[in-house]
Amino acid sequence: MSNLPSRYPGSAWPDYRGGSLLNLMQTLSVELGGPDLGHAPLRSGALAGIGRHRHVCLLLIDGLGDAQLARLGPDSRLRELRREALSSVFPPTTAAAVTTVLTGQPPAAHGLIGWHLLLDEEIIAPLPLYVRHPGASASAPQALADALYRAPPLFDRLARPAACLLPDFIADSPCSRFHAGGAQRLAYHGLEDAFARLAARLASPEPAFHYLYLPQLDTLMHELGPHADAARLLLDRIDAGFAGLSQAAARNDAALVAIADHGFVAAPAAQWLDLDADAELYGMLARPLSGETRLAYCHLRPGCAERFIELARQRIGHACWVAPGAELLAAGVFGPGPAHPELERRCGEAVLIARPGWNIRDTLAHEQPLRLAGVHAGVQPDEMSIPLIVFRP
Repeated sequence: MSNLPSRYPGSAWPDYRGGSLLNLMQTLSVELGGPDLGHAPLRSGALAGIGRHRHVCLLLIDGLGDAQLARLGPDSRLRELRREALSSVFPPTTAAAVTTVLTGQPPAAHGLIGWHLLLDEEIIAPLPLYVRHPGASASAPQALADALYRAPPLFDRLARPAACLLPDFIADSPCSRFHAGGAQRLAYHGLEDAFARLAARLASPEPAFHYLYLPQLDTLMHELGPHADAARLLLDRIDAGFAGLSQAAARNDAALVAIADHGFVAAPAAQWLDLDADAELYGMLARPLSGETRLAYCHLRPGCAERFIELARQRIGHACWVAPGAELLAAGVFGPGPAHPELERRCGEAVLIARPGWNIRDTLAHEQPLRLAGVHAGVQPDEMSIPLIVFRP
């Protein structure tokens, strides 16, 4: 990936050699008596010896990139305990990054490379498990899950009991059931309940691992943007919960590790590019776009790749970089190790990487045009950089 920043000026890419979310999971697994996942360990010593603590908690605050933490919570307890910045995975988005946390494998291996992706002949959303295209598909969520999820869960392979604390609306989803594996799943009802439940679990004398997933900030920033006052207030609530949790952790020999899956950038309303407005370009697609609005995978008709890439660079190059899918695969952006058998097909023949401020979309007959105030999944530093926050008694 060494030449990618020069090809895409100002871009940020994962550091899979020791500075990414993937490397954190490698180190955490080994520290907790789990499998050696075959990846480089975390370069820093931030987690060295963490397995000696009776309890280890991993908190994933969805969307809390390093830039958001600095901007929204400069005086927060979370910011005070920040050890370093890590990179997310590619693309820096929930489907790819959270699955890396839950499996310890990079997107190249687990195959979930965007909010929408190609599965057989359908474009599906791999986490909520609905079909985007074709609109009349009869595929049921559980059938999609059975066909889609391949990488084995990590937490039930650690050398201590594990529990996953999840929002009540996803705790029993096919995605949660698969990726928790044999770990206990516990549903919580709101932020305060989440922190209270986790703090109570730390009183147990038996060593354990606890995973808490907090999606609230991500949801709000998609709707209102990463600079909204409401985001600052919500982070204050999360920070207060974390501060209280750290007091319980200090009494119970518990280490807390807080991370994010990705950061955020604003999405100006005037900078949404509708690819389907260009009939010639859009006509070269064999099926609708997959991926994300900041990173769109183009599945092209046979023989159209060279012409599509040339024409797209001419017509929409102001809004995005147009990369051959093969270039990104060869650069290893999706991570090291053996690739998922469908990775190349899911990546597509061309990838539209949004430039700063831009988003790319198409709108199907059954859809309303997507409008978000905050987005991620591209290669700007604010999307890629995440904080590593560590409390140890």
